[in-house]
Amino acid sequence: MISKDPFQTLYREPLHEGRKEKFSLGKKGEGLGYFLFRELRLSRIAFGGYRIGLEDPEHKESLLLALKSGVNVIDVSANYGDGEAESLVGKVLDENFKKRHLHRKEIFLVTKAGYIQGKNMKLVESKEKEKDQFPEITYYQPGCYHCISPEFLEDQLERSRKRLGLATIDAFLLHNPEYFLSHSEKNGIPKEEAQAEYYRRIKEAFLFLEKARKEGKIQFYGISSNTFPIPEEEYTHTSLSKCLQIAEKIAGKENGFAVVQFPANWYEDGFLRNRNSENKTLLEICSNFDLLPLINRPLNSFQAGKGMVRLSYTPQSQAPDQSKILQILELESSLLEPLSQNPNRNSLSKLWQTYGEKVRSEEQFQVLLQKSWIPALRGVIDEVYSEKGKESAEEYLRVLNTALPLLEEQIQIRSSENLSGLYENLVSRFHSNGESPESLSSLMVFHLASLLEKGTVLLGMRKRKYVRDILPIFKKPLPEISRSEWGENGIRS
Repeated sequence: MISKDPFQTLYREPLHEGRKEKFSLGKKGEGLGYFLFRELRLSRIAFGGYRIGLEDPEHKESLLLALKSGVNVIDVSANYGDGEAESLVGKVLDENFKKRHLHRKEIFLVTKAGYIQGKNMKLVESKEKEKDQFPEITYYQPGCYHCISPEFLEDQLERSRKRLGLATIDAFLLHNPEYFLSHSEKNGIPKEEAQAEYYRRIKEAFLFLEKARKEGKIQFYGISSNTFPIPEEEYTHTSLSKCLQIAEKIAGKENGFAVVQFPANWYEDGFLRNRNSENKTLLEICSNFDLLPLINRPLNSFQAGKGMVRLSYTPQSQAPDQSKILQILELESSLLEPLSQNPNRNSLSKLWQTYGEKVRSEEQFQVLLQKSWIPALRGVIDEVYSEKGKESAEEYLRVLNTALPLLEEQIQIRSSENLSGLYENLVSRFHSNGESPESLSSLMVFHLASLLEKGTVLLGMRKRKYVRDILPIFKKPLPEISRSEWGENGIRS
């Protein structure tokens, strides 16, 4: 018996009951920004909760703005923020349900399970010590295991329900089950053997999910996989057709397998290009079988030879005034000057001077902040507090809160400076009428939503400015985009 639940502080009680009726279609039905999926009215964009948590109030404000603006699909996962993403969503929904600002039937909540990291890792290690471990764990690498066994999924589903405060989760997905295939390939297991075991494990997972569906704990289930769109002959490919066959064999035509999540963007266009043995693309299969496609990573693309490319660019955007950055860093230096000498002190000025020019993307900057800079700066704050008192520490904190957004903006401009050509090319090719989204990020989401026809694009919206950037999707018609011409590998006229 595990002595202490590591997630206890993230749970909510009581659970809000699941929907007992279909979404109200409202007056607009499939109006701008929405589409109908199995009589449910869903927004074409979803609030993606990959990097949200409980500590930053901006995350809560961004979610509130998205919901208020018409977004009714939310995507999280058990491992996002080590459970905090689900807990934040649960808190916001609970507050708004109680105030009657929202109704449960208006929200479509997607969450996922499969990863073993952080607190889940502690949970697994504790169970293993007590000889009560979950079966069929993939020990992918230190700090990151994976599992989709029914026993693990049952544990994760119950924890997700309690963190979200929801009796019924609308869509519960297996989260990147292809980790098993990647691990098998790395260990030299023959492809046929590994794939046979892979689909056996998916079958066992589906059996459990059908049971959970009958119990009213989930409405639909599905899979989120990075390898749905890759060529069928590749070792780690996840076959949507095989998953459909498994679900139908278990529960017939009325099975609950309904949601398919995969990455898609300009440089990763396999969802449009790659065809299976039946000559069908991923989107064609979704359409033929009335499945809900959810696109993730619309802006974070992996380009051959370049690694990750952030598809974010705004015309005429300018870097912040360098004099302002210099001024705020000089102010920091003046505040730290009276302190006793400490050669190991990592001030913001020192960190920026050492690493600033090496940071090429906003994502890289955020990782650096969370893993290195913020812990170092907390140490400096403690130094100021210890030697100069509370007021000086608060003043130093204000300086940091002013400086960091300026540095982040500098990084954003730097990382997007090579994308002006792509933006201008897409505008000229697909928006000849002169009406085009004002940024490359909103243009990408508009285009992907158009290509899906009936599907949702997941967008990380941890800041309100990201929400505002995409709100025109609720006011403007989608452009008509040819699937054969879109994407890096599309046909060029």
